Amino acid sequence: MTAAAPNPGSPTVNAPYAAWLRRLDDRPDADTRLICLPHAGGSASVFRAWLADWDDGPELWAVQYPGREDRTDDELPGTLPELAQHIALALQWMADKPYTLFGHSMGAVVAYETARQVVRLGLPAPTRLIASGSPPPDGAAAQAAQEDQGPDVRWLREDGESPDPELHRAAVRTLEDDLALLTSYARGPQPLDVPITVLSNKDDPDMDEDAVMDWGRFTEAEMRHVSLPGDHFACYGQANRILSALRDTRP
Repeated sequence: MTAAAPNPGSPTVNAPYAAWLRRLDDRPDADTRLICLPHAGGSASVFRAWLADWDDGPELWAVQYPGREDRTDDELPGTLPELAQHIALALQWMADKPYTLFGHSMGAVVAYETARQVVRLGLPAPTRLIASGSPPPDGAAAQAAQEDQGPDVRWLREDGESPDPELHRAAVRTLEDDLALLTSYARGPQPLDVPITVLSNKDDPDMDEDAVMDWGRFTEAEMRHVSLPGDHFACYGQANRILSALRDTRP
């Protein structure tokens, strides 16, 4: 049973969704919300870069995973479905407006599993899932295992030049914990009755045509593909293009 939604436009520290959801702008007149889920090692604040170009967009929210920023003392759940269930339960307080889930990289897989948990719990489903910069769930685990042993993560672990060693160790630990969640998550196609838009960047080596098209196996509704310029993390500087993709996929 869905709880009666309080007014999330005026969140307080005691709001039932406060630990998990961050409102990034104050747009009470917006008729929809975009709920954003960040990449491995990322936090809710990465989406603040969109605010300068978000004049006529939906109300912008972001998920704050445990173990980072103001949640450094909170423990990350042991599995990705457990993480997604927590997010799904927080989303019931957003039920007063339609919402879209946007996930980048690891966030795309967490968004998919969150949508599954929302349906399982009988809560209002998102109107659309936007999966950015990630292969579908059954390909993301293998990719995460490669990244965990890859040069970028290895460099981060071995870097001894950080001006704040404790902060550096926390960043490494957060990234490792996130990649461990992905590595242990091997979800085969369990299609959602939710449309999916796949965003890929032309200079992202992990998003070839197969990775894009394989997302079609995870929805019983339509799947659309939008190709954008730039590398893997270019989406954080492409607010206008993200808004355009949202407008193009509205019913």
